[in-house]
Amino acid sequence: MNKLFLIFNHTLTEDQEKEAKDVFKITQIIPLPQHLQDLWSNIPPDVELKSSLFDPITSFLLVNKGEGENYCLIQGDFGATVYLVSWCIKHGFVPIYATTRRTSKEVVRPDGSVEILKVFKHERFRRYILAT
Repeated sequence: MNKLFLIFNHTLTEDQEKEAKDVFKITQIIPLPQHLQDLWSNIPPDVELKSSLFDPITSFLLVNKGEGENYCLIQGDFGATVYLVSWCIKHGFVPIYATTRRTSKEVVRPDGSVEILKVFKHERFRRYILAT
């Protein structure tokens, strides 16, 4: 039974859920409990990061780790993401992230102002890799 832990600030789209199940054979998608989601969504920008900040999240992952592959969809604050990706690799989790295809369209309004419409479409999940 493969699990996917959601450690990001969005909800999965239908395309993302389908890919997770089809490509990674995910049978259980696990969002963070609300108090951990609040922590991940509000990494304080005015302090140095310390590993202890992430202990509640890493403890949750270890307690809920399954027997199959354990994927973690990790996106967020850059420093927090780097830390959690390296922690996951060290502890037998598979960190992944979502890639998107982006298109934009400029619309000139009658008053001369320009409105820019940006569309992000899920392309695929990709594994994080570390330099060797």
